[in-house]
Amino acid sequence: MIKKSLPVVLILLPLMLSAQSPWARNKAGIYAQAGFQFIPTYGALFGTDGNDVVLDRKVSERQIQLYGEYGLSKNTTITVSVPYVSNERGVSNPDSPYQFAQEDTGNITGLGNTFLALRHQFLHGNTALAGTLRVGLPAGPKYQPFADLRTGYDAFTIQPMVNVGLGFGKVYGFAYGGYGYRSKDYSDFLNFGVEAGWHVGPLWFIGFSELVYSLENGDRKRPGIDALTGLYINDQGWLSVGVKAIWEINRFVGITASGAGAAWAQNVPKSPGLGAAFYFKWD
Repeated sequence: MIKKSLPVVLILLPLMLSAQSPWARNKAGIYAQAGFQFIPTYGALFGTDGNDVVLDRKVSERQIQLYGEYGLSKNTTITVSVPYVSNERGVSNPDSPYQFAQEDTGNITGLGNTFLALRHQFLHGNTALAGTLRVGLPAGPKYQPFADLRTGYDAFTIQPMVNVGLGFGKVYGFAYGGYGYRSKDYSDFLNFGVEAGWHVGPLWFIGFSELVYSLENGDRKRPGIDALTGLYINDQGWLSVGVKAIWEINRFVGITASGAGAAWAQNVPKSPGLGAAFYFKWD
């Protein structure tokens, strides 16, 4: 059963799920997307022991994300995503026993974790098989230690993946899995997911699920009950559940809307993730 308050972090939103697809873009084909994603204001994190971690002040997360794909050949596609992040630690949390403490407020804006990926499709036809290598760059150097505000992980991420999918006219589905390494003493993680969609007229209706499972093998300190924001801390994990709709205005442009929550999570906000985007493609 999905919990009443559904958590998700912005790097996990379904606007990015096309990066996990097993299908390569046509040679010289282009896909470009500009999206807005946010987590509504939250005052608690899911803890590792099943209990909430209550924050002293409310936190909000927002980002504008640019995403693109380019077909290097009929089998190989390069992708890039560039997020511009705005996070804020604001008003006192009435649920906190320390709501009257003199804690710092603040906001921070800057580049988040940029991701580059190379995807090569080995098998074509109704069944597709591909391999993907994703590399994440450290976030911008901005950090506000007294308010615990940052725009991303201060680390490199390297993630090889295997992607497999089936497509039959108006219906498709795919699954993926991989291993993630993150530097700066962050824990490594496993990443698995599935997505399925149904085409009805100009609309796509899509459901998806993704698991990020921390191996908890890193030495980076993780805040406990004294957490201020929970932004990009170590050993975050979740099993997300979400839906997405795509309106194909014509063969070149369209609009997407999405929402995601989680059936299980640790060290992430107790609030849903929402997003919308506009895309252009040329195949």
